Amino acid sequence: MKALFPLVALVLSSCGLIKKLFREAPKPAPVQEIGRRVIGRIASVSDTGNFVLIQKYGSGKLPKETLFQSNGISGSQASLRPTGERVRDFFAADIVSGSAAKGDAVTSFPIVREKLKISPAEASKTTEEPPQGTQPE
Repeated sequence: MKALFPLVALVLSSCGLIKKLFREAPKPAPVQEIGRRVIGRIASVSDTGNFVLIQKYGSGKLPKETLFQSNGISGSQASLRPTGERVRDFFAADIVSGSAAKGDAVTSFPIVREKLKISPAEASKTTEEPPQGTQPE
């Protein structure tokens, strides 16, 4: 019996060590861009390349206070500005910059506006004008 006690103590203490050895490392949190969502695809591009039709996934309107961008697998990218025209789930948008192709994914990013510490009226009062007789740089 006395010989069995050290053996049992050794087995029980080694169970804790085994758990520590095989404990999984914590998984890092996935990196995700805040607020980026795929909202649709480019259904067609005008012949002049000035505007596109966005086919929105799901129902409803395009989100407000957001920036729109199209990305294609061919490397085409464009910044888009919705014009407000809508027919069912198709929305017209002007191409602000870049180029778009049919089938490109359209993503949206929320515009984050920081609150001003002072009002715009106060900000205009605090701007100093250069003294008369000097030229502004």
